[in-house]
Amino acid sequence: MGESTVRIAAIDIGSDTVHLLIADATRDADGIRVEKVEQEGELLLPGHVVARDGRIGGHVAELEAVVRRYADRARGHADRTVVGATEALRAASDGVEVVDRLAGRIGLPIRILSGGRESALGLLGAGRRLEATGTQLLIDSGGASTELTLTSGRAATGSASLPVGAAQLGASMRGDPPEPLSWALEAMQVGVALASAPAGQPGRAWATGGTAHNLGGLERAGVGGHGDGIRLTLADLGDLATRLLAEPAEKVAHRSGEDPKRVAILAPGLLILAAVLAHYGLDEVTVVAEGLRDGMVAAAFDRGDDWWRDA
Repeated sequence: MGESTVRIAAIDIGSDTVHLLIADATRDADGIRVEKVEQEGELLLPGHVVARDGRIGGHVAELEAVVRRYADRARGHADRTVVGATEALRAASDGVEVVDRLAGRIGLPIRILSGGRESALGLLGAGRRLEATGTQLLIDSGGASTELTLTSGRAATGSASLPVGAAQLGASMRGDPPEPLSWALEAMQVGVALASAPAGQPGRAWATGGTAHNLGGLERAGVGGHGDGIRLTLADLGDLATRLLAEPAEKVAHRSGEDPKRVAILAPGLLILAAVLAHYGLDEVTVVAEGLRDGMVAAAFDRGDDWWRDA
């Protein structure tokens, strides 16, 4: 690493998965560059728990075990560590209590990100992948919320955090595979949420977050990875929906090589992604690997302890 490079660990307590990213951050002519060193994630579905119970409750123990393990790894491999939590802990009635407990256990502050800050960090992380000009849409759909950011080139012009996510919808979607009527009723909920989407006419869409990464991986028929660079059309999503609504999650998982628990939340995640594209009159979306955690690293490099605050 050069003298101006800082190795930063970002722990993201998401609404379906807890992630660890360790990356090198440096500044170049185009801004802050983030180079991944290692990353890991564990599916816990706290968003599903909060959607069902309204609180984390007794599930805090498994959350604590993963966060502590990642914090210990970060201490041994990074110069600085930042920890953020998103919609599941924003919405949980015991969210602040859980965050205080976890922070005490790991000896690090844990910041509950606002929906606006989550959108801004997602764009900061993925911004280099966007085109330099033109109106574009960045979709970051996770377990309990979906962040939409409209841009002019790589600069945000509007954003919204919608209270719909794959784990949250999956908690009330009936059947395995999902029952068609239940699927249709959840689509109505997504439609209501889209009333708050930022107004605009983007010419191209990009997607990051768990839903896009997992759908990209499934589209690759078990090749693995996060589907980075894959373009998913509405026709592709329609074909995937047919598969996901026809077979139990375990069967789809066996054939595709995906985690069965992830497959179980793909149907609601796909519904959100397709609805967003249709709302903006777009036919396809490009999946990108960079996103929130890369933005957390870049912000910590640029703003230090204020990385999590709304600008």
